[in-house]
Amino acid sequence: MRRLLCHCNSIFEHEVVACIRKGASTVDEVGDECDAGTGCGSCRGTIKTMIEEEAQRRRAGGGLPDALLQLPLFARRKA
Repeated sequence: MRRLLCHCNSIFEHEVVACIRKGASTVDEVGDECDAGTGCGSCRGTIKTMIEEEAQRRRAGGGLPDALLQLPLFARRKA
């Protein structure tokens, strides 16, 4: 199921995840890349949380290459 994250600019969650995995490390960098969070700003907190979760996931990956971390096999598992 695709979840709309930024209603102002019609940006889906998976698009934001792709920006973060490509290297966007701040909410503003995500906005520069895909326009999410550049409208009313109500989604900026969620984007920040997603960036933090991705950083935590990468740290837990034990130094795996970023290319591997993008594969579903290495994706963060829901508890």
